[in-house]
Amino acid sequence: MNIAEERVTATQNDCIRHRPASDQTQDISSILANIFKDLYTNEVTGKDTVTSLTKARREDNSYQDKYVQELQQVHLEYSRRMRDAEMLEKHISQARRQASDKEEQAQASILEEVGEAYHQLSLPLVKPAFLWCVDNDLLKRNHLICPQDCITEQVPLIKAPKGKPSTPGFAQPTVSYNKHIGTQPQDDGYSTVPHSDLTIQSVLERSEETLTLFSSEEASSTGSIHSQKVSQMDKHSWKLKVSAQSKAEDKAALQKLRKPQNFLRNPHFQPLSGQRGGESLIATKRRVQSAPNKNKECCSSSSPEAPVPVFIASPPVVLFDDYRVGQVYEATVELRNMTAASRHVRVIPPTTPHFSVGLGRFPGDGGVVAPGISCQYTVRFAPDSLDDYEDFLLVETQSPFPLVVPLEARRPPPVLTLPAVLDFGYCLVGGVKFMEVLCRNDGLSAGTFCIMPKHQWPASSLRSAVKASFAEQPPFAVSPCLFALLPGQAVVMEVVFFPAAAESCAQSFTIVCDNCQVKDFTMQGMGQLVMLELVAMEGGEDLPELGELHDLTADHFVRFDPANLNSISQKKLIIKNNTHLELPFQWCIMKPNLQPLLPGETPDPSGIQHHLSTDNCFSISPEVGMLDPAQEHVFLLSYHPEQLMDYHSVCRLVIRDVPDMQNIYEDGGSQQLDMIPKVGDAIVMEIDVKGSTEPYKILLEPYALIIPGETYIHTTIRKSFKMWNHSKSAICFEWERISDHHIIEVEPSSGEIEINECFDMDLILTGGQPGHFATTLQCHVKHHPNPIGLPIEATFKGPQLTLSVPSLDLGLLQLGQEVCSTILISNNSPLEAQWSLRKLPSDPTVNFRQVKINPSEGVLPPLASCSVDVCFRAVCCQSFEGVLQLSVLDGTGCFLSVRADVQSPQVCLLCCELLLTDVYVGVAQSNKVTLFNQTLLPAHFTWSNQLHGPQAHLCSASFTPTSGTLEPNTQMEISVSFTAHTDEELSEVTAVCEVEGMKKPVVLEFSAKAKRLSVSYSLPDTDCAGSDVVGQQSVILDFTEDQAVLIGKSVTRQLMVTNHTAIAAPFTMAANVFTGRCPLQSVRKREIVRMPFHEMQAKKIEEKEYEEFVSGLLAHGKGAAFFTEPESGTLGPFESAIINITAFNNMWGTYEDHLICQVGDLDPVLIPMRLSVRGCPIHFQMIGPQPDNQNQGPIIRFGTHVSEGDTVSRLLRLNNTSPYDIRMDWLTYNKESEDGKLIDLIVAYGEPFPLKDADGNEVVGGLEASMAFPPPWGQSHTPSTDRTSSSLRTRSGCSEFVDELCGEEETGTLVSVAPVKKLFSVFINPHEGNAADYPYCITPQQIVVPARGSSTIHVSFTPLTLSDPSIDQRCIGYALGFMSLDSKVDVDPQGQVFRAQGYELEPLRLDLEAFVKPAVLTVQLEEDEDLLEFSAAASDLLDGDMLRQVKVAFHLSTALLTYQNQPVEDIPPSVTVLCSERGEKKLCFQQSLTIQYSNNTVQTVPLCAHLALPTLYFSCDSINFGTCYVGQTRIKEVHLYNRGGSSSCWTTLIEAEEGSEVFRVAPEHGLLKPLEYPVSSCRQTLEISFTANDERSYQGTLTVQGILGEPPLTLHLEGNGSFDERCISLTPGS
Repeated sequence: MNIAEERVTATQNDCIRHRPASDQTQDISSILANIFKDLYTNEVTGKDTVTSLTKARREDNSYQDKYVQELQQVHLEYSRRMRDAEMLEKHISQARRQASDKEEQAQASILEEVGEAYHQLSLPLVKPAFLWCVDNDLLKRNHLICPQDCITEQVPLIKAPKGKPSTPGFAQPTVSYNKHIGTQPQDDGYSTVPHSDLTIQSVLERSEETLTLFSSEEASSTGSIHSQKVSQMDKHSWKLKVSAQSKAEDKAALQKLRKPQNFLRNPHFQPLSGQRGGESLIATKRRVQSAPNKNKECCSSSSPEAPVPVFIASPPVVLFDDYRVGQVYEATVELRNMTAASRHVRVIPPTTPHFSVGLGRFPGDGGVVAPGISCQYTVRFAPDSLDDYEDFLLVETQSPFPLVVPLEARRPPPVLTLPAVLDFGYCLVGGVKFMEVLCRNDGLSAGTFCIMPKHQWPASSLRSAVKASFAEQPPFAVSPCLFALLPGQAVVMEVVFFPAAAESCAQSFTIVCDNCQVKDFTMQGMGQLVMLELVAMEGGEDLPELGELHDLTADHFVRFDPANLNSISQKKLIIKNNTHLELPFQWCIMKPNLQPLLPGETPDPSGIQHHLSTDNCFSISPEVGMLDPAQEHVFLLSYHPEQLMDYHSVCRLVIRDVPDMQNIYEDGGSQQLDMIPKVGDAIVMEIDVKGSTEPYKILLEPYALIIPGETYIHTTIRKSFKMWNHSKSAICFEWERISDHHIIEVEPSSGEIEINECFDMDLILTGGQPGHFATTLQCHVKHHPNPIGLPIEATFKGPQLTLSVPSLDLGLLQLGQEVCSTILISNNSPLEAQWSLRKLPSDPTVNFRQVKINPSEGVLPPLASCSVDVCFRAVCCQSFEGVLQLSVLDGTGCFLSVRADVQSPQVCLLCCELLLTDVYVGVAQSNKVTLFNQTLLPAHFTWSNQLHGPQAHLCSASFTPTSGTLEPNTQMEISVSFTAHTDEELSEVTAVCEVEGMKKPVVLEFSAKAKRLSVSYSLPDTDCAGSDVVGQQSVILDFTEDQAVLIGKSVTRQLMVTNHTAIAAPFTMAANVFTGRCPLQSVRKREIVRMPFHEMQAKKIEEKEYEEFVSGLLAHGKGAAFFTEPESGTLGPFESAIINITAFNNMWGTYEDHLICQVGDLDPVLIPMRLSVRGCPIHFQMIGPQPDNQNQGPIIRFGTHVSEGDTVSRLLRLNNTSPYDIRMDWLTYNKESEDGKLIDLIVAYGEPFPLKDADGNEVVGGLEASMAFPPPWGQSHTPSTDRTSSSLRTRSGCSEFVDELCGEEETGTLVSVAPVKKLFSVFINPHEGNAADYPYCITPQQIVVPARGSSTIHVSFTPLTLSDPSIDQRCIGYALGFMSLDSKVDVDPQGQVFRAQGYELEPLRLDLEAFVKPAVLTVQLEEDEDLLEFSAAASDLLDGDMLRQVKVAFHLSTALLTYQNQPVEDIPPSVTVLCSERGEKKLCFQQSLTIQYSNNTVQTVPLCAHLALPTLYFSCDSINFGTCYVGQTRIKEVHLYNRGGSSSCWTTLIEAEEGSEVFRVAPEHGLLKPLEYPVSSCRQTLEISFTANDERSYQGTLTVQGILGEPPLTLHLEGNGSFDERCISLTPGS
């Protein structure tokens, strides 16, 4: 045990407390369980329990609600406390770890200062730091004991300032130590402590003055004498006072006395422990503290007993970690003199033969190393294996202890991340399971690895053990079996498991490295069979009755209880997958196999049939899925009868993709890796199911409703009854509603009732006529043939009138004012009432002529009310009181008192002028003015709606309220709505307010300036905007964006119309040319209320309606339509409306149009719209429309045919969905495998595809009849990605700059101008094949597909005539249908559309494929090869063996080697030069062996021979020797490699300047083995020497040539000669 380990052990022994390593070590659950017993261990109410109780809570149970709420509160408090406890526990653990770290740091610092005496003296531990690491306030808040509770006096933690390290108290010397042991001078309080003046500074000063220094003895004696003198002088300083002059004279005399003795000593003859000769340049020096009263330090060297290092080796250990066998490696050891004197050194070489040391290189002559200078030795290492080596160098110096330099060679082995066991898990017997394993080399060296079965190791050689690319040991295999990995490199290994039996399999494999390291790993897996088990069935499994027919092959029997029509009965099936693999399954409902059998009779297997069930009464969900391994799965078996009959079916469980076990058993239970397993479907379970049906059973309780007594008509009566369902399934009902004379309905009117349950219902009855009535209400039940009736009987009667107020108080009135008050007369009975309201003259002095009643009589309908106006006109100031009487015919009347007070008021405006801002033409703006009643009388005012003034006709105003009453001395705000009808400034307009009782009206003046309508157009989420203001940026609706739209696809763009004013205006949106309006028929269909459909049926109806809608939009036949939604509407004030513009199309082309936007009375705004449509409107009938890939047709496969066979033809139908007749020109192409052509350049004169007659001849004049409008200049020169076309053409159509071609444009009529013919057309298309009509041909080549019609074409294939009967020919071709418009109508309305044709348009593609096979014999070759192959090397010529003694031989000669240096065009076609990735070259000779049969049939057998060639290369391209001393030889090495598969015999030649032989090479010739041999055999080291003979530059060329025709190699050589001695190499010859 070393010192460090002893310190660690001692530290651990001193630390008694346990160090907190992690939170898990602080677990105190066991302590709490022992203390609190059941209170801690018993399970508490968890979160899941609280959640379950919360979900199961019922509204009618108040006790449960209260309990759940309290339980939630308790659980929340429990969770909070548990979080607090975890937080405290974590905080205490962290504090303990922090305190422990601090204590260890403090103790480590003390150990570093004091040393081992700390443990020997058993000194106390450091102060605990837990008090300062824990949060005492946090512990107190949680009612826990904290460290402050145990300390009476709290000392704050204050960090000491950083300064000089002081000795701890326990490490300071004691008084007894100073008296008896210590050698340091002590202060006794009387005498001064002597100190030495010999400091480092004084020594350096003296070294500058003299060449000698005091020896150690002299220095010590001088120091003692000086100290005695100083002490005596200090004691008698008061007696002896020497002057400065005397001191100087004494000092000079003393120096004169010492001068003869200060001679320079030779440091070589001083011992190593001497002051100057043996002083080490790296040894540490001790600091001696001076006296306390003087802050000075002195230096003293280390003790003389300590060894002084003379030389230090760099590196201290020579390590070789990367080496190979047969190579020599070098390393340099540097020995540095670390003393103050020059030293001699001697190195003793290593003892083992693998290490050697060269001559040393010294900085000077004589082998002497100056102080601080180093010498170098070269250590060579030559391994003979990849083993580890150890040795040492012994360095001898003047030191008694020699220096040892260890020599080590350790090559780190490669480390693979390959697990010891590869577990495949489970696999079906007969199947194959693949697994990829990442194998990485985590070592520091490369290696080559070989994997083989364990029983094959040890093998004689790895090549004999590796016979294939994979290592196989059934039922396992691994690939690759041979690979090489660099450090950090990884390879993906593919391992295979193919079990042949249901058992556990395990095999061992061995992996061998090229350094002879061997490791075994095991592959294991389990083979399993498909095993399923019916675990449980809801209701139990049934058994067929005696004599009952059942399925012959079914495993289980299930019988459903009788059910009603269209009801659903379900049963759960639990099936367990006993296999540890996922199994894909599918359920099939089959018809049962029924055969009446007698007891003991065996069923006939031939009578068992497999037919799918035609009725859909039984179903299982899920029908298709995956069975999880070793898991139970729940299936739902449903029974849904649709007719009153008995049903019988068989549910069959089929497992898909199960390996065929029969093939495995036929092969003897074994399976090879290269065999593809056959899989199929397997029936694993059959369940026989039966079910029967019965009608519904419904009961009403009570069966009739009789309402006693009499009820007012129009009064609603509710009666409750129950409806019972005694059927086998739930029912759906719906009650009728009667609304003839009486209103009868049931709530709920419809619903669903479960089995054996009742439904509480309410009958709602409202009488319309008085009297007795009886009726029967019908209820319709779904799937029930007859409705259910409910008899009802009731009697009704009739009404009364009431007043809304008992008295009428008109309040305080103005003199001359007429006030009307409205009272409400209500008839609360269901009968009509004839009434009259009259004046009752109670007092003759009351003038009732002031009171008017309108109306005074009338007839009030049942349950209705009417309003009666009572008007009072104040003719004089008075207090009026009167009574009115309400009389009812055949009823009881009532009285109404009327009261009013009449006075006269005075009213004014607080502000007589109203200034209006932000006024818009035609939009009312609201403001407020204040009326003030200056008197204590209420005042009635009336505003005049007619304005006054010269500008009164240009505006209007309204007031709210227009009239009213002002209370005494109160204010009232009047809302003024002002509307300006012009944008002129209004300042001469007034309004008049008439106040009753005032002679002059109140006048209000208006001032305003109105604004007109302003609208802008923009695109959502963009900055592009446009408005009706001239000069603003325009908006463009581009429906294309990145690429054109496919035919039939709709694109929607949005246009935002923003109203910047408060003026509401109507707007309309419509396209100019390509208008698309919603057909009226589709709108009417959408308005029809349909019965609810099935989801799939509703989806089909919706798709059909959408197709009809699009067809209606495109019925105009223009090819495109822009549909706006909404087309019209009203744009509100400051409102932004989003207009959706959808582009529909059914024809290709580039469309341009304008969206006409009309808002209010503003001028229409035209917004440009662009739409590019691509695709093909023609599709093949056999595959139908392809929405996403319209130009791709089907692949017509003609199969395999015999050479020179009969022509095969196929009939294809083409459907045209566009509104135009399209002419198609078909061209067929053949694909060739070695075709290097990239593009096709097509030049056409005139029309590329002219119109042809039935015989294929061009029709004269067809160009004008068939050509459409050419595109604009900008569009005709836009290159595309796939093909580029350029034509010499003239723009046609009505454009803005071609006025001559459109002479009638100003009149608005459309004129179709004859287009100009194309003179030349150039097309560039990507090359895929060559155009040919053999072997594929399409007839007719030109066909017209009518609009919205179809046409047919014939595709024929004629088998090829094979020149080589041994090769099967695969014929791959394709046909392109180029489309042109064949219609003579104007397809370019107003010049807004361009449609490309012919080569400019992507054609319709039809892929063709066929095989042609010759009828030849099969030639059986050796080793099951396809051809007879030879392998040879060029070096075989060196052995003289020119002919292989076999039946078919390959003759090797020197003439064949000339092909490797010839140009490619001069080499015969049968000879090929092959070059691998690593530079290896081979010659491949291919010929054919002709076999002549007796029936004059010729068959050829391919012959192939591979001739390996030597390939030489240098490790570098040039060598530069630099500047060398003249006459001194410098040598450099270069490696010559052979990377070919043949040996090479080479020679060297040096070409230099004339008369200069400064470059030499050794060896000059040799033989290099192929790359398959060891590296040392295929590599040669060339030593190139350079000896300059003059001071100049030299250049030369080293050429290496081979006798087997190898290309010569050249190496450039250069060097400079110099007489400068600085260029002399210290290591000549290297």
